Order: sequence, then C-alpha cells, then structure tokens
Amino acid sequence: MKVYTHIICQARNSQRLLNKFSEKNIDIFKVKSLDDKMSFRIEDSALKQAREIMDKMAIDYTIESRGGKYLAGKMTLRYLSLIIPAVIVIAILTVLTRVCFTVDIIVDNGELREQISYILAENSVKPFMLKDKIDTSKLSYEISKNIDEIGFANCYFDGAVLKVEVKKVHVKEEQDVYDEIVADRDCIITKVLVYSGTALVKAGDVVKKGDVLIAGYVDTMPEDPENEENERFIVNADGLVYGETSYTKQLVLTAQVIDSVRTGKSYSTTQIYLFGKAIGKQKPVKYEEYEYTQESKIFGSAIPIKAVTTTYYETVKQVVELDELAIDEQISLAYVELWQSIPQDGKLLKNYIYKKKVDNLHIIDIYLIIEENIGAGK
Repeated sequence: MKVYTHIICQARNSQRLLNKFSEKNIDIFKVKSLDDKMSFRIEDSALKQAREIMDKMAIDYTIESRGGKYLAGKMTLRYLSLIIPAVIVIAILTVLTRVCFTVDIIVDNGELREQISYILAENSVKPFMLKDKIDTSKLSYEISKNIDEIGFANCYFDGAVLKVEVKKVHVKEEQDVYDEIVADRDCIITKVLVYSGTALVKAGDVVKKGDVLIAGYVDTMPEDPENEENERFIVNADGLVYGETSYTKQLVLTAQVIDSVRTGKSYSTTQIYLFGKAIGKQKPVKYEEYEYTQESKIFGSAIPIKAVTTTYYETVKQVVELDELAIDEQISLAYVELWQSIPQDGKLLKNYIYKKKVDNLHIIDIYLIIEENIGAGK
C-alpha cells in the first residue's frame, strides 16, 4: 500500500520545481494553487529527494502530514509505555499457564508425605517444571501402587500448583462376625483372609453377587475323599475377601455447543472514584449481551483518585465446535467425580479412558479398576 506526504511550498518557480521532480521520477499528486502557495502530494518514500531539490532552489516549504515508517515510529514511541507492560504481562501469563511452580501434597500423615515425596523425586517431579513434562496419570498410579496405606491417589493441576490428593485404605479395628460371608457384587477374587470358617473361593475365581465366599463351618478332615472320619463344626464365618471391581462413568458430549462469541464491536467508559465512592452515575451498557474487562489507575497521593476504565465487548450466541481443551476439562471433572465415589477401603489398580466420536457426539468412557473388600457385612 502506497503512503503519501502532503507538502505546501512557495509558488515561486513552481513550474521549474515540477520539472525537477519529473526529472527525478518523483510523481506529483493533487497539485493545488493557494494564492502564493502551492500544495501537492508525493509518495512518502520520495520525501528525501524532494526536500533536497527544494533546499537547492531555496524554496520555503512546510510538510503538513506524513505516513509510512515515520508515523509508525512516532506511534511506537508514543505507546511504548503501554506496549512494554503489555508484553511483560503476556509473557508472565504464558509462563503461569505452562509452568508448575509448586507441589501441594494434601495428607495429614508426615510419613506418608515423605513416601509420596520420594515417588515424586523418583519421577523427577519438582517445582518450576513445565506442566507437559509431568504425567499426572502415571504419578497417580505409581503412588497408589507403591504405598500400601494409600488406596487411591489423584494428581492434578490447579493453576500453577501440582496437587496430590490421596485416600488411605480403611481397616476396621473390629470385624463383625457372620455365619457366612457372601459377595455383595460381581468381581474377580484377588485375596482371601480367613479368620474363622472355610473359604469357598480363591484368588482368580470369578464370583457373582450373592455367592458364598466364607462358610461358617470347619471340617476336621477336609482332605478325606470319602469324608467318613470327617467331623464338621459350625463356627462363625469371619474374614476378609478382596476382589477386583470396576467403577465406570460415561460422558456424551455434542460436537457443537452454543457459546458467546464477540462481534468485534466495543466501547470504553471511565468511572472516577473519590474515597472509594463513584462520582456521577454509571451509564447503562449499550449491548444486550456482552463481556467486559476493567483497568484501574490511581492518581495523587494526599487525595488518591481512582479511575476505572471498563471496556465492553458485544457478544452473540453462536454454534461453535467443541475443541479438545473443553473435552479434556469435562473428562477431568468426571474423573474427579468418579474418584470421589470410590469406597474408603478401595485401592486403585488400573484406569482407562476411551474416546470415540459417533456422528456429532463425543462418547467418553472412564474406567477405574479397584481392589476392595467385597464381602457382605464388611
């Protein structure tokens, strides 16, 4: 795009001046005579040559306006005090969104805290790391797997903080006694501890809800094939039976959602506050739907005056595509909700997240594989 400079000079020797410009291939535009003055425009890039010609001819001239790099430089200097802070703020916000500044281990047991800190160190997790270098799912699994006292761990980012929340395995001090212990859900048996009675299942068995796990009797000679000499005693069934169970949650998200989008129209108003009270009435917002930002400045020291500039942006409701970031946020919320539904004695074994898209729907299935006490009356 061409940018022009407007010049007014003496009309003396005007034809000679125009001839000189023509010799130097300087194009002249919008030439006008104003009594003893002449005004014209030239391309901003030819200004230096034009000034040399007019100086040699001793013609007085005035540059009325300029464009191009000159104006860009002037504007840059004028708004430099605003540009530099803006760049600094953007840089700080970028760092805050990408860097983990600290680690918050939410546990009231000092020994557990030390064990968790050791696992974090083994995985090279420390403050001031880039978030994308920290695998929160792997950390959650490692903590749950390697610390027996912890049944479930959840590692997640809260702003610039890596938070570690855990659920300790719940062990009853006194076990209630039952004539028989039955499965309260479908599962795969992982461990059987018999205190009293006879175990009817072993690790690896698949059981259904209602199956007897520990029966309330003891055989004196259980290995006798004919059982002739066997004597059976009735006892109270007591023990712990652990099984592998699963907790699932499904999300169904539409590929398109209605969201507020800025139209490009905006305006700003400034409200003055003296001693914390607004001066004058605030005008109603022009737009029916809008977003806004505010900037405050304080002037004076003895009597501080606060100026709050509010910029309103007109918005409209539009149908937009659901992006991956929004999907991941929904998954994180669902994951935490599912995690909170796990019983206290549960221990995380594995977790899976499956995503698929069908027509205009995103279908996400979350699975948490848990080891827990599955005996009824536990």
